Amino acid sequence: MIRKELLVFLICLLIAFLWWLIHQLNQTYIRQYQVNSYIVGVPKTYDKDSIYIPLNIKVKASGLKIVLLENYFPEKIFIPFSQLKKVNKKKLFLIKEESITENPSFPVKVKLLQIHPDTIQIDFSNLKKKKE
Repeated sequence: MIRKELLVFLICLLIAFLWWLIHQLNQTYIRQYQVNSYIVGVPKTYDKDSIYIPLNIKVKASGLKIVLLENYFPEKIFIPFSQLKKVNKKKLFLIKEESITENPSFPVKVKLLQIHPDTIQIDFSNLKKKKE
């Protein structure tokens, strides 16, 4: 039979561990991830249906959200072409922060600190030739 002192010690140890765990999950962490993103809904004048863009993102979130993000991180994120912002006439498009954080395939809401590359160039010179 376990002595009372040992039982009290084990209960206190369990409570201390749970308290530490809750404290760690409430702290804020910064992590970097690689995201396989695809730009979909590209105008029909372009010769492809989607464009693959490997992105590196830096996020800031609580420990619990980081744990959920680590376990349920999507393999692919699909970003609609309509959510890109045209920067200038040189075929440069800006990837908006909301297109990643509010993406339905992203498991939790996090604060996005950095997207690399944040601006992509889509060359529409590879246009499909119209049939006459």
